[in-house]
Amino acid sequence: MKVQKECFIFYFTLLVRVAEERPISCDRVCNRADWPRICRFELVVEKRTFRPDSNSPVPDNVSLADGWKSSESPVIASYYTVNGRYVGPTLTVCENDFLVVDVENRIPGESIALHWTGQSQRRTPFMDGVPMITQCPIASFTRFQYRFQADKAGTHLYHGFTGTERTQGLLGAFVVRSAYELKHSPVLSVLTAETVWLVTELQGMLAVNGQRSWHQTYTLNGTTSESNLRVRLLYAVRQCQHWVELEDHNLQVLTLDGNGLEHVTMPSVRRLLLHDGIRMDLTFHRRVPMDGDQIKRDYEIRFTPLETVRGSCDRAIFSLRFESLLHGRSLTPSAGTDGAESIKYNLISPPILHPSDVALDLVGNVCGTSVLCPQDLPGARDQFPKDLATYDTRLEFTISTRARDGTGPFGEPIRETVHSVNGFTFAFPSVLMLREPANDELRAHTCGGHRALPRSCHPMTARCECVHVEHIEAGHRVELVLINADTADDYVYHLHGQSVFVVGMATGHRTAPQKLVRNLTAPLQRDTIVVRRDSIVVVRFVAKNAGLWLLRDIGSPSWSRGLDVVLNVGTHQSDFDIPSNFPSCRHFVGPRYFLV
Repeated sequence: MKVQKECFIFYFTLLVRVAEERPISCDRVCNRADWPRICRFELVVEKRTFRPDSNSPVPDNVSLADGWKSSESPVIASYYTVNGRYVGPTLTVCENDFLVVDVENRIPGESIALHWTGQSQRRTPFMDGVPMITQCPIASFTRFQYRFQADKAGTHLYHGFTGTERTQGLLGAFVVRSAYELKHSPVLSVLTAETVWLVTELQGMLAVNGQRSWHQTYTLNGTTSESNLRVRLLYAVRQCQHWVELEDHNLQVLTLDGNGLEHVTMPSVRRLLLHDGIRMDLTFHRRVPMDGDQIKRDYEIRFTPLETVRGSCDRAIFSLRFESLLHGRSLTPSAGTDGAESIKYNLISPPILHPSDVALDLVGNVCGTSVLCPQDLPGARDQFPKDLATYDTRLEFTISTRARDGTGPFGEPIRETVHSVNGFTFAFPSVLMLREPANDELRAHTCGGHRALPRSCHPMTARCECVHVEHIEAGHRVELVLINADTADDYVYHLHGQSVFVVGMATGHRTAPQKLVRNLTAPLQRDTIVVRRDSIVVVRFVAKNAGLWLLRDIGSPSWSRGLDVVLNVGTHQSDFDIPSNFPSCRHFVGPRYFLV
């Protein structure tokens, strides 16, 4: 183990030095025989405000406000930009490439941190992007450099840590290509074209890739009759849930959170219900058109909000335009030509003779014969480890809310909602936890496991604020039970540093977890899951990565609303070394540049 670690450090250092001398492109076709590359990026983060009304000028990169009108006083809204644009650039690399990303915070008076979804951060847990747990926040007018290896292929995100940052522009697609997928996968290898659909929301209006008027152009080359477009769909909308559908087409989900599905038995569906934080790959198949052997040139991509979800999100329609080149000759119609004559029947994927009326609800609201839910999806059979049929460690977390009455500044009665997990309202530590695990101040405010309650929680009150930590031995097989006792709200959780297998789900939080039937054959592998109101979700995973990994409630608009838990896997720094010059939050005073 020590030799492997030293080799990794030497190789990583060598690659960084080479990259500083000669930057090279990482957006390429991936080959197993090629050496990993070092991929350098620079992200400059700023914050801007705008008035979403028809009388004020709106910059190009916030075209979301076009057409918005209000008879009331102007509303000042804020959003983030990355490299000058609402929604940052897509970062594309190959599996096992090394990333060196310089992040500069130009937001006055606001600290940030970036998380990289899907990546294990093996050997580099200090690059996971959790403020005060794994790194110091990136203070105003400072820089921080992320260095890690992209070891999990798939469609991922980089985003600001808070829910507000993530859903208001401080995010971008992070695509990690795989040589196996490009050349050997029986399904993904035939999808030779790919596109990114990153869906966000601002002031109730949806945008794709930062554009309200976005449209997708799909060009078929040659005479192929198969659709070869791989859609990398990412959805970062906190307040709403949307059904997505493509007019006259069925959708087939290929991956979730970068994890493959059993493609042979995965059905095509008319529409998908998306939840916040979901990342997927999908493709589409044409249904038999009404006008015989011809199809239209433009099709609607429809996002329809779920009626039962609170919020003010609107319906949004974007377009998918088909074009084709046959032997170098464009078949796109000239001006004035009817769109139905533009593309012939045999130039797009074969039609589905018996169109499906099935929908796929990835939230899990209503399951039945016409609506599939997550537990109905077939996970890849070769991914579930056989030894996870049993477990070594079992953790049970109960999510609950309590109303707390109080008095306002002018004596008026107020009521606030207190969120907690197992009675603990999570609070971030005042010292950098990964670097100072034995700090006396930290220990005095840590709860969870078999620890005594912090003094601030005596007696146990409606709000017991502390750093909630649960310890897991490295290599242990873990069963994690999430119980949502809140009957009003759903919660979306993202587990840092680990992927989990969803082995059981049930409605009714009082259901005994031991009586739950577990799918130990081919469960879904995820890192972002919905714990619906009044329900139970059971997941299993092998705790392979040493470090501090946050079980994160991604719906929190700030750092935390109290529903997070730190999973302490293994002994601190047993399988990784924090660089000697890694910033310590105790020594940070004033603007400076952090380059690890």
